[in-house]
Amino acid sequence: MKTKILKYLRSIDAWLYLILFFCLAGFLRNILQLFRFGLDYSNIAIRVFVAMSVIYFAQILFIFMKERKAWIISAVQALFCVYVYEDFTFLPLANAVEMLTSALWPNMDYGWFYFREMALISALFSLEIIKTYLLFVLTDTPKKTKKPNNKKTISRKDEVVVEI
Repeated sequence: MKTKILKYLRSIDAWLYLILFFCLAGFLRNILQLFRFGLDYSNIAIRVFVAMSVIYFAQILFIFMKERKAWIISAVQALFCVYVYEDFTFLPLANAVEMLTSALWPNMDYGWFYFREMALISALFSLEIIKTYLLFVLTDTPKKTKKPNNKKTISRKDEVVVEI
C-alpha cells in the first residue's frame, strides 16, 4: 500500500508540485485572513476569503487526484483575480519582488511605484494563465472506453449487405 502511494506521488509532475506549493500557501494565507477578520459572513471581505480558500482547496485536491478539471478552477481563479480580488496564485513571488525593489530603491516616486505595481499585476496574470495551461497539459487525460459494436450484419446471396 505504501509503495503504491509513493509510486502515485512520484508520477505527479514537478511543475504540478510547484503549483501545489503555491496553492497551499494561498489556501493557508486565506484561512489566516479568515481568522484575523473573524467569521462574520455578512462582511464582503470574508466572503472573498472563503471563495478563494475554496478555489485553492479545490485546486489542491484536483492536482493530487491528477484530474484535468483543475484547469477550469484555475481559469475561474484568473477571472476572479482580475475582476474581484487580486489573490493570484504566485502572489508570494510578487511580495518578494516588492520587498527587493523597496530595499534597493527606498525613495521610489509615484510613477515608478505605479509602474512596478502594473508590471507585477501583468506578470501575475500571465503566470496564472501559464498555470492554467500547465494544469490542463500535465494532468491525466480522461480514459476512453470502447463502445461495444452492436451492429448486426445481414447478408444473402446476390443481395446488398445491410447494417442495422
